[in-house]
Amino acid sequence: MKTYQQYLKEAGNVHLAYYIEAADELGINYEILVRSLLAKFEYKKKHWYIINTVTPLTTSTSTTICKRKHLTNLVLKGKDLPVPIQEDLTCPLDAIKFFGKYKDIVIKPTQQLGGIGVTILPQTEEQVLKAYEHALKESQSKTKSKVIAEEFIHGENYRFLVLGDKVIGVVRRKAAHVIGDSKNTIRELIALKNEERKNTLLKPILLDNEVTLKLQRADLNLESVPKEGEEIILRYNCNLTTGGSTEECIKEVHDYYKQIAVKAVKTVGAEYGGVDIIAENISKPAKLAINEINYNPGLRLHYKVDKGDIVKVAIPIMEYIKEKYINLAP
Repeated sequence: MKTYQQYLKEAGNVHLAYYIEAADELGINYEILVRSLLAKFEYKKKHWYIINTVTPLTTSTSTTICKRKHLTNLVLKGKDLPVPIQEDLTCPLDAIKFFGKYKDIVIKPTQQLGGIGVTILPQTEEQVLKAYEHALKESQSKTKSKVIAEEFIHGENYRFLVLGDKVIGVVRRKAAHVIGDSKNTIRELIALKNEERKNTLLKPILLDNEVTLKLQRADLNLESVPKEGEEIILRYNCNLTTGGSTEECIKEVHDYYKQIAVKAVKTVGAEYGGVDIIAENISKPAKLAINEINYNPGLRLHYKVDKGDIVKVAIPIMEYIKEKYINLAP
C-alpha cells in the first residue's frame, strides 16, 4: 500500500489524494486526468469524476444555494432550521444600522470560501465600515447581493460531515491559538506554531487585522509574552486555512444535532455536505445555529486532527458513490 505522501505526489492535491487512497483500498480503478484538479474513477464499467473536492453527490442547484450564504440562510429558515438572523447590506449605512440593532455581528461576502473577507465582532462604527468595504472587495457574488451581516452566535464551532442519511464525521473546530511559555512573544510563538503546521501540510496562522483586533480586545499585542501554559486565542474564525485546528468528537455528539445536520443537507437538495454548526453544548440538546453548508467540504479536517481519532471519511464517501453508480441503469 502506498503512503499518503505518495498519493499526494500522484494527485497533486490534498483532497484528491484522500479520494485515490480510498479508491485503492476499495478496489476502485482511478486515473488522474489533470494533476491537482481532475480524477476519473471506474468500477464494473461504471465511472465518475471528482474535481478537487467536488463529487457527483451535489446538484447544480444545491451547489448554488450553498455557495451563496444568503440563499442557504433563506432555504434553511423556510424549513424551520435554526440559522442566525441575517440581512443583505446594500450600502455602508445598512451595516451601521445592523450593528446598532444587534451589536454582536459578523460581516462577510455573500459568496466566498475559506473565511476570506469575513470580519467577526467589529466593535465600533469605524470597524463596521472597514468590515463592509473588506467584504465587498472580496465578494465573488455576481448578483446584487454582495455583502451580508448576521448575528454572531456564541458557542463552539463544529463541522458535521453528512453522507446520505448519516453523519460520518464530526470535528470541533478551534480557532488559531498559541500556548505561552513565559519566554517567547506571541509573534515568536506564532512562528514556532507555523513551523509545526508546515510539517503537517497545514497552512500557517495568518497575521492580519483580525488577529490584531482579537489581541487588542484582550489587552495584548504581538510583542506580549504570555505566561507558561496560557492559551491565547488569535482569531474568531476556525478555518484551517487561517491557522485553525480540529478535534474529532463524534462520540460526544447527541443524535439531536446529527438529525439537524442531515435535514439541513437534504433541505438544500444534496446527498453530501459539510454542515457548520455553532452550539453551546454538543452532548445534549441546547441552543444552536447552522452557520453554513459546504457543498464541497475539504477532508483535511478529519485527517489532520489535533486530538481524537483520524476518521478516513473518503472511504465511506467512495463506497457510497460506487454503490450509487452500480445501481444506475446501464
